[in-house]
Amino acid sequence: QAEEGRIFIDGTDISKVQIGSLRRQVGFVPQESILFDGTVMDNLRLNMPDANYEVVIDAARIACAHEFIMSLPDGYNTRVGERGGGLSGGQKQRIAIARMVLQNPRMIILDEATAALDPTTETLLIQRLRDRFAGSTILIVTHRIAALQDADRILLLDQGVLLEDGNWSELIALQGSFATLAEQQQAATS
Repeated sequence: QAEEGRIFIDGTDISKVQIGSLRRQVGFVPQESILFDGTVMDNLRLNMPDANYEVVIDAARIACAHEFIMSLPDGYNTRVGERGGGLSGGQKQRIAIARMVLQNPRMIILDEATAALDPTTETLLIQRLRDRFAGSTILIVTHRIAALQDADRILLLDQGVLLEDGNWSELIALQGSFATLAEQQQAATS
């Protein structure tokens, strides 16, 4: 278990980078997405207030949000209520992901950001993010591992300790903790 060290992004030690610059380049979406009382469009444009309509729609499509937004009473002009109270957890998560897509970061961190989505939507959303951000780093923190089948590298952690490291095929072939977890989750969804 690491007690100290340095973090490098694209070969640059992040301690040498201004925090504002780093924040603009990293798109972070937590499990509990924060929305404010305003319209869907206002929430999507939070970090990019001048983004044109077409770019916002494209970001919403990538985040699998456009269809449900269009079904709301006033579409993108629908008020979401205090803290997004007028939306489901999955809808809030997709709006937060669309907001991050609009930011166009160089690195993405999804921290249980798809936990409220059904597995089919989650898989589609992750594939759209992979397509849109091809060549960029996407870190996915999740307990539902089916979405990781196409990941280049999977790190299985337990209490902060690295148990296994490899791609999907390698970890399944290892027949260790990851393979057991994958089998249990597969059985639970069948």
